[in-house]
Amino acid sequence: MMPFRMTGHDDAMFSRYMALIQQTVTPAQMRCATPLAMMATLFAMFISLFTPATISAAPHLSIDLETGRVLSHKQAFDAWHPASLAKLVTAWVVFREIEAGRIALDSPVRVSKEARRQPPSRMGYRVGTVMTVENALPQVTIKSANDISVALAEAVGGTVAGFTDMMNREARSLGMTGSHFVNPHGLHDPRQVTTARDMGILVRALHKRFPQYGHLFRSASILAPQRTKQRRIIQRVYYSYNLLLERYRGGDGFKTGFVCASGYNFIGSATRSGRRIAAVVLGRDSQTSRAVDAAKLITEGFQLPNDAGTPIEELKPDANAVASPRNLRPVMCSAAARAARYEPGAGQAVINSPWLSEREISGKPITVRLGGATAMIPTARAPLPTWRPAVSPNITAIFQTTAGPQTSSQKVETTTESAGDGKVALAVERNLAIPTFRPAGR
Repeated sequence: MMPFRMTGHDDAMFSRYMALIQQTVTPAQMRCATPLAMMATLFAMFISLFTPATISAAPHLSIDLETGRVLSHKQAFDAWHPASLAKLVTAWVVFREIEAGRIALDSPVRVSKEARRQPPSRMGYRVGTVMTVENALPQVTIKSANDISVALAEAVGGTVAGFTDMMNREARSLGMTGSHFVNPHGLHDPRQVTTARDMGILVRALHKRFPQYGHLFRSASILAPQRTKQRRIIQRVYYSYNLLLERYRGGDGFKTGFVCASGYNFIGSATRSGRRIAAVVLGRDSQTSRAVDAAKLITEGFQLPNDAGTPIEELKPDANAVASPRNLRPVMCSAAARAARYEPGAGQAVINSPWLSEREISGKPITVRLGGATAMIPTARAPLPTWRPAVSPNITAIFQTTAGPQTSSQKVETTTESAGDGKVALAVERNLAIPTFRPAGR
């Protein structure tokens, strides 16, 4: 078990904690209590003290996505671990590559060994499973599948490292000055950070530049293949953890995220009367609290005039902005905290809040299919030789049929069109060596 280390931010809290012990537990009680009972009492007091302070200090930002004006913000420049909010950057990179013509919606995405070994949330497909970019995307943005995030990153960037380089270049180009990414899914890495302000910039860019992909953020579920323990393939509905969808009028985005170090992160949005407002909330203590806080911020935003707020580009950090993210694991993932949380599936969650209503199913799940990839791997990603021999007009085809490999004496002059059903390789009439290895397509 790793030791809990106090930081400068916790000094005041520690003083409050010691004072609370002195005020609450008398010397007589300490002498009479068993060690186990005393430990339980002190731990419960610590949790009750630490958790409200953590939540009150958690960053937020609300923004009008059309005007880019920040309507409310608190600690918007504080560094925070993004968790699965990083998948929004992954989606942005994929959209940009499609826009540039370097990949297509029907380009192949293959589940590799590296993708297969990712921890939940995941789809769990076997190594070698192929799907299209179009079918991979909703598994990332709605199901928040870590394995498909890696498979998509490898398909687009060649490697996870190559893809994260693309993520960071795009983040810099957007002006996300407080962010750095080291993986495409947001699983915890102490180097991976963002801010509420940077996430506000990102979701506004997604809203303005790629409205055609809005369904990937407003849909509440996907219908995807699942292999049962009996090795049968069934179709299963997977729900988003975005509790604003189908529970808040006009709810239409964006993404949830959770790791122990970050707490419950969320970017929610809603559109009413043609106006779309998003709220970024970081470090909440439950699925419910992050959804309720976002709904409250969005509702308050709709009550403001269209010219309210400050352009996000003009937002300035205050002198107390925190450069190193806090690690909430000791609080968020203790046994007591886990036991106290209400964590239902989003499809079944019942939330008693004036800011959210009872769930009303508003649409069908997005259907996800496997296979179907037809586009070629982008040549921009494939290394090409710098030298090729001049090709003679007289071309010989050496082909292999199901009867087995041909010998050199079985060369026949033909064209590729008349070469039969075998695998064809072209060579000039001169005696050139035919390579026997070709890299497998990714």
